Amino acid sequence: MHKDYWGLGYATEAARAALDFAFTELALEDVVSFTAVINQRSQKLMQRLGMTDTQDNFSHPMLDADHRLAEHVLYKITRQQWQALIV
Repeated sequence: MHKDYWGLGYATEAARAALDFAFTELALEDVVSFTAVINQRSQKLMQRLGMTDTQDNFSHPMLDADHRLAEHVLYKITRQQWQALIV
């Protein structure tokens, strides 16, 4: 998303719609999301959505181990957690 649109709620709105679709239409039991450890804005978005850090960081397989974006954090939310948030 272009920087001019950061902080306006568009990413949050789109992510909520995606989670709603995943849990209602696709009937998934859980959804995971990941981003580079240094991407704090994306991590804060995942937290706003009710997702939790799995504490299971990993190295992105397409990046060199010393690349600044190599280490990734993994977030997760279950259908039950999601439904408790939207009630």
